[in-house]
Amino acid sequence: MNYTVRERFDEINGQINRVGSDAVNYVFCADIHADEYLRKNSNGELKVFEDAAAVENRIEKTISHLKAAVNFAENNDNIDFLAIGGDIINSYSIKGKQAVIDTINRTLSPLRNCTKPVIIAFGNHDDNGFQILNPDVPEIRLEWLISDKDWKEKVLGNYPFAKNCVHDKSYEFSKYFYYDLNRKKTRVIVLDTMDMRKPFDENGTVTENVNRLPRFWYTNEQLDWLCGQALCAPEDWDYIIISHMGIENDTSCNCKNGENLRKIFKAFKERGAISFDYTDLNGGKICVNRDFGNIKNGKILLYNFGHQHAELVHYSKDIDLWQVATGCENAWGGCGESGEDKNLPWVLMTDRTEGTERETCIDVFSVNRSIAYKFNVGPGKDAVMTAENI
Repeated sequence: MNYTVRERFDEINGQINRVGSDAVNYVFCADIHADEYLRKNSNGELKVFEDAAAVENRIEKTISHLKAAVNFAENNDNIDFLAIGGDIINSYSIKGKQAVIDTINRTLSPLRNCTKPVIIAFGNHDDNGFQILNPDVPEIRLEWLISDKDWKEKVLGNYPFAKNCVHDKSYEFSKYFYYDLNRKKTRVIVLDTMDMRKPFDENGTVTENVNRLPRFWYTNEQLDWLCGQALCAPEDWDYIIISHMGIENDTSCNCKNGENLRKIFKAFKERGAISFDYTDLNGGKICVNRDFGNIKNGKILLYNFGHQHAELVHYSKDIDLWQVATGCENAWGGCGESGEDKNLPWVLMTDRTEGTERETCIDVFSVNRSIAYKFNVGPGKDAVMTAENI
């Protein structure tokens, strides 16, 4: 049966309560890619292949999908938050920074008046850096790049819950942060796989296109924050991780420092200690020491990401954690591809039928310490994650 997007949400609405009153329930989507796409033509040249009308149609489609998600959340008291997993835009545009920020905010406009918390991760396209692939841009335009200051003030700042997001004490414009669901005793941690920290002036204009790090990177500073600030909720609290990319190369592509992120999660699982030294971006020597031995009941419930445009439900035994990738929100983003480990159970997003629920891909989650349900709106699959399914 082909449902509309709203009909599928209505169906999920009758199922979301099955986990119990202690469950955390939320909506997650990623990889909206709202503006123009580039494709190679018959001569192998990258060209903008969509006209303005096609782009407008896609944006309006996404707005309608997000309206349906907000309507679902507002009419279900059990929904705790909505999350966007990055890559809101493509960033091949030559319209300039403010036009791109306007496109982001217009695309996400249904979320602006949502009474539930809205949590937004940063994707690898969201800095408008892919402009350099546009054949009409001979060199990077710094004034077109979206800085960390722009992201915090002009994107995240549009949402009333942003003031309750806790950023890194040592870097106020961090694109990683956490948000506490006090009623559910759960901390939602948002990681940043594009923590480039390009310098910017008082107006937020990037002043230097430095590439201190590989493009996809969990910086040591961010991992220090994760150990010393984020994974420090009250003793009996749980955690949900939101990111644009997976933990390590097996579930994404060349995400540096993922092995150290995994070590942190492993130490947390084993209630052990982790220690590492690093030189910060200012040349200072930093030693990180964190002992998770005082945590008795806390658990990382789920790790959500996107990026691959494909779906994955994968249990990592070494860190006792389910990693779940959600497919591309819009049907024009392709069917996706697997991460580096082709043996993992990736599901490609085929048969994206316009006019049905399959033209989008949005997941609804209901999770507690013993079980997690994934309900899919779109071409993906529903899933139940328990110890018996490992």
